[in-house]
Amino acid sequence: MANDMAVSVRHHPTPTGTVVVPAVLQTDVEQFHYAPARRAGDFVYLSGVVACNPHAAPMDAEEFQQELRRVFSLIGQLLGACHARMEDVVELQMFHVLGSGRLALDKAGQLAAIAAVRDEFFPAPYPACVELAVADLNPEGGLVEIKATAFAPLARVRDGFSSMS
Repeated sequence: MANDMAVSVRHHPTPTGTVVVPAVLQTDVEQFHYAPARRAGDFVYLSGVVACNPHAAPMDAEEFQQELRRVFSLIGQLLGACHARMEDVVELQMFHVLGSGRLALDKAGQLAAIAAVRDEFFPAPYPACVELAVADLNPEGGLVEIKATAFAPLARVRDGFSSMS
């Protein structure tokens, strides 16, 4: 899924910048009316990307970490399509479904798995982060939704910044 997105991304100019819609999310955008990624001046705002288990059987820690890597990779690709990088992220917001029957981890295990994978993508100094517990997420089987805000000055883009990090 992430590799397909890198190949097919549509940019929609807006009065404040650009909206980025990868082909793999086009159906979601049409159904739910949102922008997966939006550049407004020097800032890039990403809608939440959901790590989920679409199966009834609970994921183990390794499967959950693989799903989280997919989510963080997709976040990186959305940022790249907006001429930003993971190191430009200034804030993460995470919405956790704790105690889901679709994950074979307790709260401490779930948070530890997320922290371990997050550290693979965001070394110190870390972005600001807020983590909240929620009752449910869309789509069915959602376990954690992660959204990001990045500060990526347009001057860097004009000076020849490569969108791939």
